[in-house]
Amino acid sequence: MFNCAPEASEEPPSIDSAAITGTKNHMGLRLVYDKETSRVRATLRRPLAEDEKLRLQVRRGRLSAQSQQELDCMALPEAPAEPPSTANIVVGFLTELATVYLGPFVDPSLLATVYDERWIMQHVTPKMLEELTTRGADSIVEACVVAGDEVRARVQTSIAYAWDQSDPSLVGHSLLAAGGGNIASNNPIEATNHANTMIGRPIRSMEKYAELCVDELGEIPFFPKLADGSYDTFDCRDFTTGSGLPIEGLEAAMIPQSQHDASGNDTTPAECDDTAPGSANCWKTCDHPDWRSQTCEPGPTVASARNARGTHWTLLCRSPGDSTDSLASRKATKVFNDIAMIGHNPKTGKTCFFQNKLHEGKDGGHVTHPADVERAREIWDNPKGYCGSCHSADAFIHSPWIDQAKRSDGTPIVPMMGKHHDFEVSWLSSPYSIVNREAMSNARVGDTDWAKPKQLVSAEAAACLSCHRIGDGDGIKRFPMWSVGEEGIASTQSFGNSDGTIAHRYSALGAKFESTHWMPPRLDGLTEATFPLSDYAKAVAHIKKCATNEDAHGCVWADVPGE
Repeated sequence: MFNCAPEASEEPPSIDSAAITGTKNHMGLRLVYDKETSRVRATLRRPLAEDEKLRLQVRRGRLSAQSQQELDCMALPEAPAEPPSTANIVVGFLTELATVYLGPFVDPSLLATVYDERWIMQHVTPKMLEELTTRGADSIVEACVVAGDEVRARVQTSIAYAWDQSDPSLVGHSLLAAGGGNIASNNPIEATNHANTMIGRPIRSMEKYAELCVDELGEIPFFPKLADGSYDTFDCRDFTTGSGLPIEGLEAAMIPQSQHDASGNDTTPAECDDTAPGSANCWKTCDHPDWRSQTCEPGPTVASARNARGTHWTLLCRSPGDSTDSLASRKATKVFNDIAMIGHNPKTGKTCFFQNKLHEGKDGGHVTHPADVERAREIWDNPKGYCGSCHSADAFIHSPWIDQAKRSDGTPIVPMMGKHHDFEVSWLSSPYSIVNREAMSNARVGDTDWAKPKQLVSAEAAACLSCHRIGDGDGIKRFPMWSVGEEGIASTQSFGNSDGTIAHRYSALGAKFESTHWMPPRLDGLTEATFPLSDYAKAVAHIKKCATNEDAHGCVWADVPGE
């Protein structure tokens, strides 16, 4: 082994500008958050030269694909004036001395997401939007090495990503602790990881979690791979890559929306008639509202594709444009305030959920791969569990709203039991699990949606359970009731939530029995008069009782299979 570190007094070599910015910068500038001390650390391949300074700060703000390149290094404060330490790491076959500089303390508030359930359920107020604009959704750590007016290295990332850099199982190197002399098997700057080292470790950043999801589920078809950690983007309006190339096997469509009277005559307004601030609504009523956000919005899109490993990926882009936009603008815009993606392998049950930074990561014309090291930050928020616990029983949820988007063969875009290959009706033993769920749940990463879900198995609910599972969580409080024309159950969460209503969004056609009762899919002679006496109505009453009180008499629960 040889010590290849340059002396601090050596003249730094000439550096191409492309090697200055990003995680692969020439100087090996890397940022690590240490939870034990609540401080950020910066590591370099060599000590700072006499004319060099390290500038470093943490803050709340807005990360984007351009913000790192645009970072004003001279505006950053100098790092705390504390003596650096050193540690040995292995790069290739040689030992390299790395230098560790201590950064500032991180306020605990920067470790939490700004998005609570109000955002997830789209109960967004103008005040919430104003606060988001003022504060930004991201917890940022950024640093530069400068010599006078010259920038020699520049890195900007999330504190979540810096936190993941402290775990050798996630970054392929040992944490450069002061005087630790740790040796690892990989370059600390360019390390790559594999599922066998990452599984079982809590992961805070979307980039690292998405890397694990790709290991477990296979590549995401929407984003052709360009190089390790680098991908093309996806246009969820034109359904091509960001560079304009088609995607093999893609099925995609805009979700239509309309309004009809009770006789079936088209009464769809030519323009929007609901422009409440912060609302995704365009029309006050429609045939098939979006049940989750209780809105009538035109212009959202959904895309689906299956990869070589049998994983079905679905990307939903909704809440297009702004509440003051015209109808035509909402159908044409590539700005989507809500972008979500699901990857699910029905054979293994392994599933990953991804959610954008609501109302901030909204460039639907260039949706980034969530594992793209330099560009994921443009769109995606930190890792999610069961996404508001609505997806506690199965990966994909269906309603008349989403199922209006059709494939070329007339079936729904979103994979559906009994309609698509790999998805069987009544396969209640089909596996379903969230990638790395147990580690994320034990560490309480982000929220509590990583907890293992339960499914209702009571005999009294058999009429509904004959086709599909019904899981616990937030979904059971709404979807079963909405599917038979009833109101959902208001949340008891202190910050407020849906009041359970949806009827006020129905058009005259949507309010008819045949429209409000979309479960079971075939009514088989049931009418508005006979439905209350049916086994389905009795099953829903039991489900509602158990959703109100999971310990109520007769409510029987079991684990969802998969782990």
